[in-house]
Amino acid sequence: MWGRIVAAGALALALTGCGGGGGGTDSGGTTPPAEAAVSGLIITVTGVDLANTPVIEFTVKTDADAAFTALGAADLRFNIAKWMPAIDGSGAHWQNYINRASGGAVQGSQERLRAGYAFGTLVNHGDGSYTYTFATDIKDAAANVCPAPCTDAEGKALDISYAPTLTHRVAIQQGNSAYPKASGIYDFLPAGGIVAQPDVVANATCNSCHTQLSAHGTRVDVRLCATCHNPGSWVAGTGGGANVTVDLKAMIHRIHYNNGGLQLPSVIAGTPNAIGSHDFSTVVFTQDVRNCTRCHDGTLGASNFTALGDHWKTTPSITACGSCHDNVYFGTTPDATKPYQTIAHSGGVQGDDSRCALCHGAGRYTDAKDIAIAHNFPARLKAAAAKYRFNIISATATGVGELPVVTFSVTDPTNGDAPYDIASAAGFTSAGASLGIKIGWSTTDIGNHASGAKYGQPVSINALTTAVAGAVPGTYTVAAAVPVPAMLPGQAASLRVTMDGRVMGDVTTAGTFTDRLAVKSAFKDFAIAGAVAPRRTVVDMAKCAVCHDTLSLHGGNRTNEPGVCVVCHNPNATDASQRPATAGVLTGGVDGKLEESIDFRTMIHAIHAGEAANGGFREKGITVYGYGGRAVSFAEVVFPGNLANCTACHTATSYQLGGQWVNTGSSGLLTTTSSTGALPDDAADDLKTTWTAAVCASCHDSSDAAHHMVINGALFNQTLPVASAQVEKCSTCHGVGGDFDVKKVHGVK
Repeated sequence: MWGRIVAAGALALALTGCGGGGGGTDSGGTTPPAEAAVSGLIITVTGVDLANTPVIEFTVKTDADAAFTALGAADLRFNIAKWMPAIDGSGAHWQNYINRASGGAVQGSQERLRAGYAFGTLVNHGDGSYTYTFATDIKDAAANVCPAPCTDAEGKALDISYAPTLTHRVAIQQGNSAYPKASGIYDFLPAGGIVAQPDVVANATCNSCHTQLSAHGTRVDVRLCATCHNPGSWVAGTGGGANVTVDLKAMIHRIHYNNGGLQLPSVIAGTPNAIGSHDFSTVVFTQDVRNCTRCHDGTLGASNFTALGDHWKTTPSITACGSCHDNVYFGTTPDATKPYQTIAHSGGVQGDDSRCALCHGAGRYTDAKDIAIAHNFPARLKAAAAKYRFNIISATATGVGELPVVTFSVTDPTNGDAPYDIASAAGFTSAGASLGIKIGWSTTDIGNHASGAKYGQPVSINALTTAVAGAVPGTYTVAAAVPVPAMLPGQAASLRVTMDGRVMGDVTTAGTFTDRLAVKSAFKDFAIAGAVAPRRTVVDMAKCAVCHDTLSLHGGNRTNEPGVCVVCHNPNATDASQRPATAGVLTGGVDGKLEESIDFRTMIHAIHAGEAANGGFREKGITVYGYGGRAVSFAEVVFPGNLANCTACHTATSYQLGGQWVNTGSSGLLTTTSSTGALPDDAADDLKTTWTAAVCASCHDSSDAAHHMVINGALFNQTLPVASAQVEKCSTCHGVGGDFDVKKVHGVK
């Protein structure tokens, strides 16, 4: 799943017809002091008159419902398109009336106040209402000429003739980046009647990962995007290469098609997924690409419902299907400009889309021809995994010096929690299955001192090989071989037991049990002395699932439970056990480091802030060595949303410097290991970074940021006693309510 994650900025394409990319105040607009602090704008089209050239009336208000009067001609862009019905074997689609030639291709465009573009007349009425008269007369074929070559990427002629019986869309873009980004969309039928509902994907769906999907500087509405990104817009091939469509249903599929073990066949064959100068070959979708319903939702009443949300399964097309399955050719021979087309369409030659649904439409067949079945594999895996639940029932002998005994079970929640016999059930006896119990301490801040394992790791027990039947049928017990130590000063006398594993399923082929089922991991805290002191909860798994759907790592062993992850990914932990070494002495990895911290609070920040140097946030991307000594670089990861929005991942205000983070040295928090020294199973000779600095520096990794932290009490790479005695002053300014409260400087709403 790791690599270059899909980002909002990934859509800053080479499509010049709409005005190209780039932010900034290229409109030449100014920001009146009284309105500079506005946090949002709402553009509402109130009427359209097509008696002559199109005239639109619209209002602009702030998100506080106040009139916004500052917009001028240089701040706004306008376009108008028609919804073409599905005829002659082609799917329904938008066609812009306003087009321009670019590099031998044709692209949908806008009217804007810029050289090379048409612009009409804008009247600002001074009360938040505006009138715009288009320069383009869409009703006059002689005046509105389709620029050569006037075809789509496949050479089919474009039709920009006025069609009053079709649904039309007027789109307004606020183009001055000094003001909040905003769009105004209005659908209407010039001849009167029922307006079509042509939307396939909702803005809210895109924004659930992207926060605010923004492309070409200030375009933030998918409904606006569709008026240009349709079959009528494309980029001409160079050097004998293929023309590249920027039709949304092709372009977006291709950009997102890289994850779940899947990648574009063309990219695998050596042809980059490029649009102009932008190469999207390494973009990674954050979940299985076959999960179509992540973006498309035609369920009535759903929050992200669109009228054509089920188009993906009811109206297949050559363009949509061929965008991912691009090694398939649908004509009599492969396209000579696409050398990766090596597989003839199994259903024979298809000249258009008219027969696609006969085989691939939902409900047509009960096999993989049906798109809804073929693309349902992730859901089928989840359904199979839902038949297993890991249960930690109890832990005894958890006092200092005792050997803990853990009782557990695995049950089927879809069958009244009936227990599984892990000694005989195929899910546990088949090759690849695993089931583990781990014990870590203390719950104040897990560090696993004296666990007997190296590099801060917990007590680990293989439940499949050591478990014995418990007193209650269907339960099992395992015993630790390491006694519970006395807790460190300031730490709670509680431990955490976790249960994780990989159950094998037969989803792909019945009876084979070769599919890894990602079963939700489990944990439970137990007292060593006194009452249980639960560890703080920082991350909301439901928020992780918004982008990741199922977050399952380490071969599917650890799934959907951050409370389990932190037992291994703790402040004392590094990846040294997987790093290159000679005779037990670390020799350095591809990043020039002997080891890297895998403390969850630093590693996850560093991964999500990952893109290094060229346009990214961190100055240097993080590399972590995983199982088998595999170096994984996160230097090109791009967080798809607003990286400053801490609440995208965190629970409530857990990202703020409150509670334990006020007086870090006496709170029981552990400093973060940067070097494990010569004694990998003993933290005494570790080099440490102080608490808050470790977290903040995982994103703010510049030397200037480090200097700021040091002069305010932070230490980097110091011995344990020195670091632990240090007094950080971070919360003085950055704490809750401070002048530079994290919430304030991150702009968290």
